[in-house]
Amino acid sequence: MRQARISLITLCLVLLVALPVVAQEKSASTPSTGTESERPKSQIELILEDAKKRGETIIGACLQNCDESSNIIDGFEAGRALELPKPVYPPIAAAAHASGEVQVQIIIDLDGNVIASASISGHPLLQAAAVNAARGARFAPSKLNGTPVKVVGVITYNFVAP
Repeated sequence: MRQARISLITLCLVLLVALPVVAQEKSASTPSTGTESERPKSQIELILEDAKKRGETIIGACLQNCDESSNIIDGFEAGRALELPKPVYPPIAAAAHASGEVQVQIIIDLDGNVIASASISGHPLLQAAAVNAARGARFAPSKLNGTPVKVVGVITYNFVAP
């Protein structure tokens, strides 16, 4: 009986060691489909693709600390920030002493409201707080030749560990 238990434990250990190796070999031998990356598209990417299909104009613009030469499209007037909420420093990030810049890409609609936001860089423990703050931002409508347009840009939040 004891011999059977030892054999069963040995078999389980062998399987635990061998299965990951078999799985790696199988995935390595699976042919690549040649598609872009394996990661899912962000909400920003989906909105931009949809707008392109519909022929909408979305202007890439500087949203913070911009000088006159930042937005160089003739006839384009970037809407200034009316509200830029500060992010709440997450307690878990404070416990980990996480700090630094987090960049959040946003899309602003014709009325100046943020309709999509996604972090594009920064500490993982700080990204959700920055994205939530960016969602609450409001801008004056941006215009191209006097007509309101959607804008895509980046807001940078700087977190300093308490």
